[in-house]
Amino acid sequence: MLAAATLVAVATTSAFSFAQADDGNTSMNVIDQAVRTGDLGRAATLLRKAAESGDPEAQYRLASLYRAGRGVPQDELLAFSWMKAAAERNHANAQFNLAKMFLTGRGVPSDAGQAKLWLQKAAARGNGGAANLLAELPARPAIERGASSAAPSAAPDEPREPRQLATSSRAAMAKAARADRTGMLDAAWRGQTSAVRQLISAGADVAARDDDGNTALSLAARAGKADIVDALLSARADVDTENHLGERPLMLAAAGGHADIVDGLFKRGADLAARNRDGDTALMLATRRCHEQVVRVLINHGADARTVIDRGSTTLMIAAAACPLSLLDFLIANGAPIDAYDETRRTALWIAADRGNAGGILALLKNKADHRIADDEGRTPLLRALENGNGDAARLLIGGDIEESTKAGNTPLILAAKSGMTEIVRQLLKKGARPDVRNNLGYNALMIACQEGQADVVTALLIAGANRNLRNKKRETAADVAMASGHTAIAQLLK
Repeated sequence: MLAAATLVAVATTSAFSFAQADDGNTSMNVIDQAVRTGDLGRAATLLRKAAESGDPEAQYRLASLYRAGRGVPQDELLAFSWMKAAAERNHANAQFNLAKMFLTGRGVPSDAGQAKLWLQKAAARGNGGAANLLAELPARPAIERGASSAAPSAAPDEPREPRQLATSSRAAMAKAARADRTGMLDAAWRGQTSAVRQLISAGADVAARDDDGNTALSLAARAGKADIVDALLSARADVDTENHLGERPLMLAAAGGHADIVDGLFKRGADLAARNRDGDTALMLATRRCHEQVVRVLINHGADARTVIDRGSTTLMIAAAACPLSLLDFLIANGAPIDAYDETRRTALWIAADRGNAGGILALLKNKADHRIADDEGRTPLLRALENGNGDAARLLIGGDIEESTKAGNTPLILAAKSGMTEIVRQLLKKGARPDVRNNLGYNALMIACQEGQADVVTALLIAGANRNLRNKKRETAADVAMASGHTAIAQLLK
């Protein structure tokens, strides 16, 4: 991070707030900063990178974002997956929350045995909440949710059975009905095709729902159980049924990457243009997870690649964040607007640069995307890539205006120097970047490199003729900045 004075120069653009970190603690500080400034999408991206490298804290926090739908679409399956990954790495809070997910059936079928196992593990690691909940488990009544505690009375004109017999008979019937409902839902989720067919033959209600409003068809579509989807559709299950989040089977199958099920649901009349409560269509959900085959199936069936969602975001912008070149090429070939921008003037190319998606950048540049379009804070794709330390992305974008700057006055050379991108610094200098251009606080690339301890960058700048005697607005030279930052060896280079 830059010192407090330098941060003033970049405050309006958060230019250095999200630079890549050198260690785990710094990385979490960067993520915390993203959360504090409300950039939850950026926080989720950083967490995902750390989670994929095996960091249990990142896995736990990413799972929490997916559970709440903050910065990412709400997705209980992904929440469960990341929570389990963190729990398996002995993260006590993750173990506790995973147990609660097993207890409530969120993202996974209810399983009291697994819940108890993970509560025991969390309690053993000192989680007080887990210990308390574990103590409560034996005392919890073994009555299914929704069961009535009072037996219905007979109508006045009915012949009366003995009270005990009537009560037990009706309770048994109610229990059987509930068993059919929960049995159908559980079998559909688990992929138990024979059980589902037997329940259908026995007259079980295919429209029964779980507590989240999911029918058996919804659960089977989400889990990728094609045979069960076919069986339920043949039994006239509603192809466009919605759960409490407005998610339809087509959306759930698309989000899960199940192209065969998506194709089958469309052929049974599923609505391609339907949106969930967040405004996402099946195409958008598939694109968010880079399910290319699903995207192809949906567009080939008539889904519109030009659709705009909340805040001006497009399908191409969604794909630009992480998807491969081939998917972006397909969207562009099917009419996705290349240089459209959202309400913050961020284009697909800007987003690809922000996330460091080199394949996305290549696809967009190949299709003549305009690299000069800046966001509403004046940052072009090149500047954003350099702010985030995305070297591969920056290399692809160098070639335009190398003297452009952020509102804080930071040029590509200054940003590259800050992140220690020595080869990019040399490349910019070779293309004519002036080494002594200063930002709004009077810092040039040399001073920034000295402050960050980037010795190789300092050497490259000195070779290129950077003026070591320039002073910033605090009247400090590069050597003064190096000494103040504790980089005495670099200060010696400047004498």
